[in-house]
Amino acid sequence: MNEVNSEFYYDKLRKACNQYYEFSDESFEAFKNICFIKEVKKGEVLQDTYSKAKYIYFICKGILRTYYLNEEGTIYTKNLFSENYFSASKVSLLTKENSYLNIEALEDSVLIYINFEEYKQLINSNMEFKDFYINYLEKNWVIVKEKNEISLIIDDATTRYLNFIKNNPNIQNRISQHHIANHLGITPTQLSRIRKKLKSTYVNDKIN
Repeated sequence: MNEVNSEFYYDKLRKACNQYYEFSDESFEAFKNICFIKEVKKGEVLQDTYSKAKYIYFICKGILRTYYLNEEGTIYTKNLFSENYFSASKVSLLTKENSYLNIEALEDSVLIYINFEEYKQLINSNMEFKDFYINYLEKNWVIVKEKNEISLIIDDATTRYLNFIKNNPNIQNRISQHHIANHLGITPTQLSRIRKKLKSTYVNDKIN
């Protein structure tokens, strides 16, 4: 990774962080010192259920899937993340136990690996990182998480799909539909029907 590309990707990280807290130049340099950039191939597993999580992944380019595999071999896709999102096995990072989640690249990707233990040291020693951490937790682990949990209960499959593509523009054209269906808790056939219905509605609205 050459220096020009590195600065481009770290700039993307900083812009993503600014949604929660605007670091000073000095603090962001400290942040960069606990990170490294890596290119990963489609299909590469970054985290498995046989090891403890070490990193938070910031997605500069590509798509990551977090999924759970039960004893019967059934896969449950917990999340699908594209550019400018963070992904991690959060419970494993916090408990230091083996992860119950797998994280896989669904496209060739460029990621920034953030060392979680060193990140926690920055949180404990620097108020800027503490404020960032609190703001991030409140939005993503409380507000967004609760909205998603409520959506699973009260929204129909079409509404969940529309919310998903609103939050992940164009992702439906980049990955296999069965990943999206699995994430939404529906079958690929159901998803296909939803997409055909939405397309038909869009065409009729354009005609009218």
